[in-house]
This record gives sequence, C-alpha cells and structure tokens, in this order.
Amino acid sequence: MVLVNYIYFKGKWKNPFDPNDTFKSEFYLDEKRSVIVSMMKTGYLTTPYFRDEELSCTVVELKYTGNASAMFILPDQGRMQQVEASLQPETLRKWKNSLKPRMIHELRLPKFSISTDYSLEHILPELGIREVFSTQADLSAITGTKDLRVSQVVHKAVLDVAETGTEAAAATGMAGVGCCAVFDFLEIFFNRPFLMIISDTKAHIALFMAKVTNPERSMNFPNGEGASSQRLESKRLCFGDPLCLIGQ
Repeated sequence: MVLVNYIYFKGKWKNPFDPNDTFKSEFYLDEKRSVIVSMMKTGYLTTPYFRDEELSCTVVELKYTGNASAMFILPDQGRMQQVEASLQPETLRKWKNSLKPRMIHELRLPKFSISTDYSLEHILPELGIREVFSTQADLSAITGTKDLRVSQVVHKAVLDVAETGTEAAAATGMAGVGCCAVFDFLEIFFNRPFLMIISDTKAHIALFMAKVTNPERSMNFPNGEGASSQRLESKRLCFGDPLCLIGQ
C-alpha cells in the first residue's frame, strides 16, 4: 500500500511586489557563473530584519496576510555551507527572537518555482511511526482488510514565489512605507543562493523550507544536489517546542 499525504499553502504578501518593477537581473550561482532571472523589487519597506554576524548571514522576514510569514536567509558569499550546518531549532529561534523592524530602502528577490519528491518510509520510523510498515499494521478501518501494510510513502513538494505571494503544495498592491529609528541606507539583494522558511506565526511551527541556488531552473531533482538545482528539504526544525517536519 502506498501512502500519500497532501498539504496546500497559498499566501498573499502583506506588502506585495509591483509586477511593473520586476526586471531582468543577474543571479550569481557562484563566484564564476551567473544566470539572468526575473528579479522582483520593492523599496522603503519596513519589515523584520536581523544581521547574524556569528553565522555571516542576513535574515529578512516578509509577512503574509493571516498567520504566516516567510523568512529569507542570505548567507555571505561562500558561507552557505556554514549556515546550512547551523540549521537547528535553536538557530531558528534565535533568528526569530532577534528580528527587529528595519527600513529596507531597496529589497530585491527573484521569482522562482521549485519542486522535489522523495520517499519518507525511512524518515517516519525515526519519528516513531513504525507499526504501519510492519506485519502488525491494522489498516482495516481504511481498507476493510487486515492484510495490508504501508510499503512506501511518496512525498512531493512544490513552491512558487511571485509578486503577489507564494503558493506551496505538498502531496505525501502597495509598498509598505513606515517610520524607523534607524536611518542607515540599507539594500538587500537576494542575487546569490539563499534559504527560505515559511512558518505559521501563531503556532510557531515551520511548514516549508527551501534552498534556492538557481531561480531559473524549475525541475525535479533527487536527494542529491547539483550546483544549479534548487532543493526543498525535509528537516525536523521548528521555532517553538513542538517537533515539526519542514515540508510535511
């Protein structure tokens, strides 16, 4: 028996990007290679911001309407591996607790669409879900027979980020202008590989996490990673105490 789980997320930016401001720009895959992407742009936006000097990365949070937000993490050049290795619950909590409203005079973020699929039958037992895979499984309430057990769990996740907001599915306006006490001119350009985490701000649970290394390539890819691929990973991370599965 194959088990499929389905979750769907569609979020609209609280302060959407103006499609008329989207332009073609370079995205640097590494120090030697770049691609041309559709780059969204907004300015004079007051939004939660944190500069993590310890991990050499910049964190920006963009709010959705409702109880969701997206946290974008931009590692300094050559620091992606260091930041990825530090992605633990305590790191996410530190970022979340350190975010402070800050005026960003210009923010650039590429449009992108990414997808991946993978099997969960090796991950779920680590979370304590074992019986459904064994001969002791009792799925009679679903199937009407006791002779079935789960042999495979297939998971597929899709994430689309554009001017109006984000659409994320998984099978297994006006620019905001405000006041700020800090007057330093701040520009943040997501023109190199970065991370994105979508979370439920009310439940303090991370729902999706994505690593974007090339916004121009919308493709499926295995658990391995190429220099020009994007990966939507499954990790056990959350901001609060409950354990959550990102991309669940």
